[in-house]
Amino acid sequence: MAKKPFINKHGFVEYPFLHDTRKQRNWWFWNLLEDYLKRRARHKHGHEFTRENMDEDFRNILPTTNLKFFALVPAGMGMEFKLIGFFQTPDMVHLEDPVPFITETYGGGKYKVNIYHEGTFAGTENFKAHGDPKWVEIEDPAPY
Repeated sequence: MAKKPFINKHGFVEYPFLHDTRKQRNWWFWNLLEDYLKRRARHKHGHEFTRENMDEDFRNILPTTNLKFFALVPAGMGMEFKLIGFFQTPDMVHLEDPVPFITETYGGGKYKVNIYHEGTFAGTENFKAHGDPKWVEIEDPAPY
């Protein structure tokens, strides 16, 4: 999995991928799609695939993906996933970091973001936002 920003022992945010120009912008889309891109590259180029193969595929498929946002709600001994947002990825590409968007739009809580490429599940990532929840469950516009 691609690395996420983290808080080091001194309390500062570190971005472990700053040396990598591919991940300076929209790192979270790469995190969502990395395993899917590896599988596609392995299928298309064999075990000798390169990062450039993955980058090219990333640029080609990103405009055709969709995002679904789910709220994680405790239910008994498990969790329920309530659909709270559905977006076309091109509408979200401008976001550098999803957490401020999630906090502003849906409030605090635990959230799951799934990405789909042409109807196929491609990846998932969990996020946590602070504050009071203000999300509302919605109907699934594309049940895939």
